Amino acid sequence: MEAMAAPEFVVQAGKVLNPWMLRIAGQLPPWVVLHHVGRRSGKSYETPLVAFAARPDDRVVAVLPLPWGSGTDWARNTMSSGTVRVTRGGAEYEVRDVRLVPAHEAVGWLAPVPSRLLSAVGIEECLVGTLHRA
Repeated sequence: MEAMAAPEFVVQAGKVLNPWMLRIAGQLPPWVVLHHVGRRSGKSYETPLVAFAARPDDRVVAVLPLPWGSGTDWARNTMSSGTVRVTRGGAEYEVRDVRLVPAHEAVGWLAPVPSRLLSAVGIEECLVGTLHRA
């Protein structure tokens, strides 16, 4: 899997929209607020993004689609730490043992609507990790 950079217009739009999205992301499914730490700076970050819960077996996992690939800062920070927190519906969760998987693997775990959505928009990779209440 090759890392794909986000187009420049997406990067610029994110700088404008992310502060607004942070206000609603944790309250508006499938949006969450991802709490992660810079792998070099140690600085805390909050990033609004889409996430889904799935049950591939006897555990619950968080599926974090990577529309721009695994090269984004938030994805690299998440993979580096292996554990992050997400906020959804006012509740905080810990996502542990985060790993990169091909989207076709994660799509098989999801409910029909998110599964079709990820396939339709061409997501190639996802981060997944076990989901626990914080």
